[in-house]
Amino acid sequence: MGKKGGRRMLKRISAPGSWDIPRKDVRFVTKPSPGPHSVGGSYSLTVVLRDLLGMVATQKEVMQVLTNREVMVDGVPRRDPGFPVGLFDVVTVPKEGKSFRLVPSPDGLVPRDIVSTEAGIKLCRVRSKVRVSGGKIQYGFHDGRSLLDDKLAASCGDTIVMRVPAQTVVESVKLAKGSTGIVVSGDRAGQVGRIVSVKKGTASREKMISISLPTGETELPERLVFAVGTDKPALEVQAAS
Repeated sequence: MGKKGGRRMLKRISAPGSWDIPRKDVRFVTKPSPGPHSVGGSYSLTVVLRDLLGMVATQKEVMQVLTNREVMVDGVPRRDPGFPVGLFDVVTVPKEGKSFRLVPSPDGLVPRDIVSTEAGIKLCRVRSKVRVSGGKIQYGFHDGRSLLDDKLAASCGDTIVMRVPAQTVVESVKLAKGSTGIVVSGDRAGQVGRIVSVKKGTASREKMISISLPTGETELPERLVFAVGTDKPALEVQAAS
């Protein structure tokens, strides 16, 4: 009988192009487990701790710190070495007193050292908005989390600044003219600028965002632009220079 499931192993050289890791190293690398992010849009927790941050040297050390619940992702201790860590997720190591946020760059997602006051706050983009039983509104976000809130006036594409893991809403940022946005993929990834205009999509073309970046004004698909603040980014979202 043929194999029906997907591969549980991943060769380092075959890892997604968005992964900022050495390719000619140990042959295999830990593949992200099924979870809130896709394989191409996330790293496994092992890769973050060992390859990106260099806080551990081997898989054995990774298992030790995770078993002791010494690593948190968005305020929740994680014990799965393959747990997927994606865009704007925060990895905290309390014993070291350090927190890191994965932010976009031309090389893919990279960790950015952040202050402790930002470790419990996260930017979440609205992916879905539906009315569920009981008449309540349920919002779905880019990192897999959901929220029931009838008072929140947000649309798909907008960003919610929330405290995690409690999921308390701090503020809402519209993906609209005048807001501040960041490019999350491509050669301009990591650049922050002012949104100039928003063009509605059609049946054959998705919504387009005109944004003024340091390299000049450009028009990008909505999926490549993430609203991060009104006058300025609500949190630190750019890679360290």
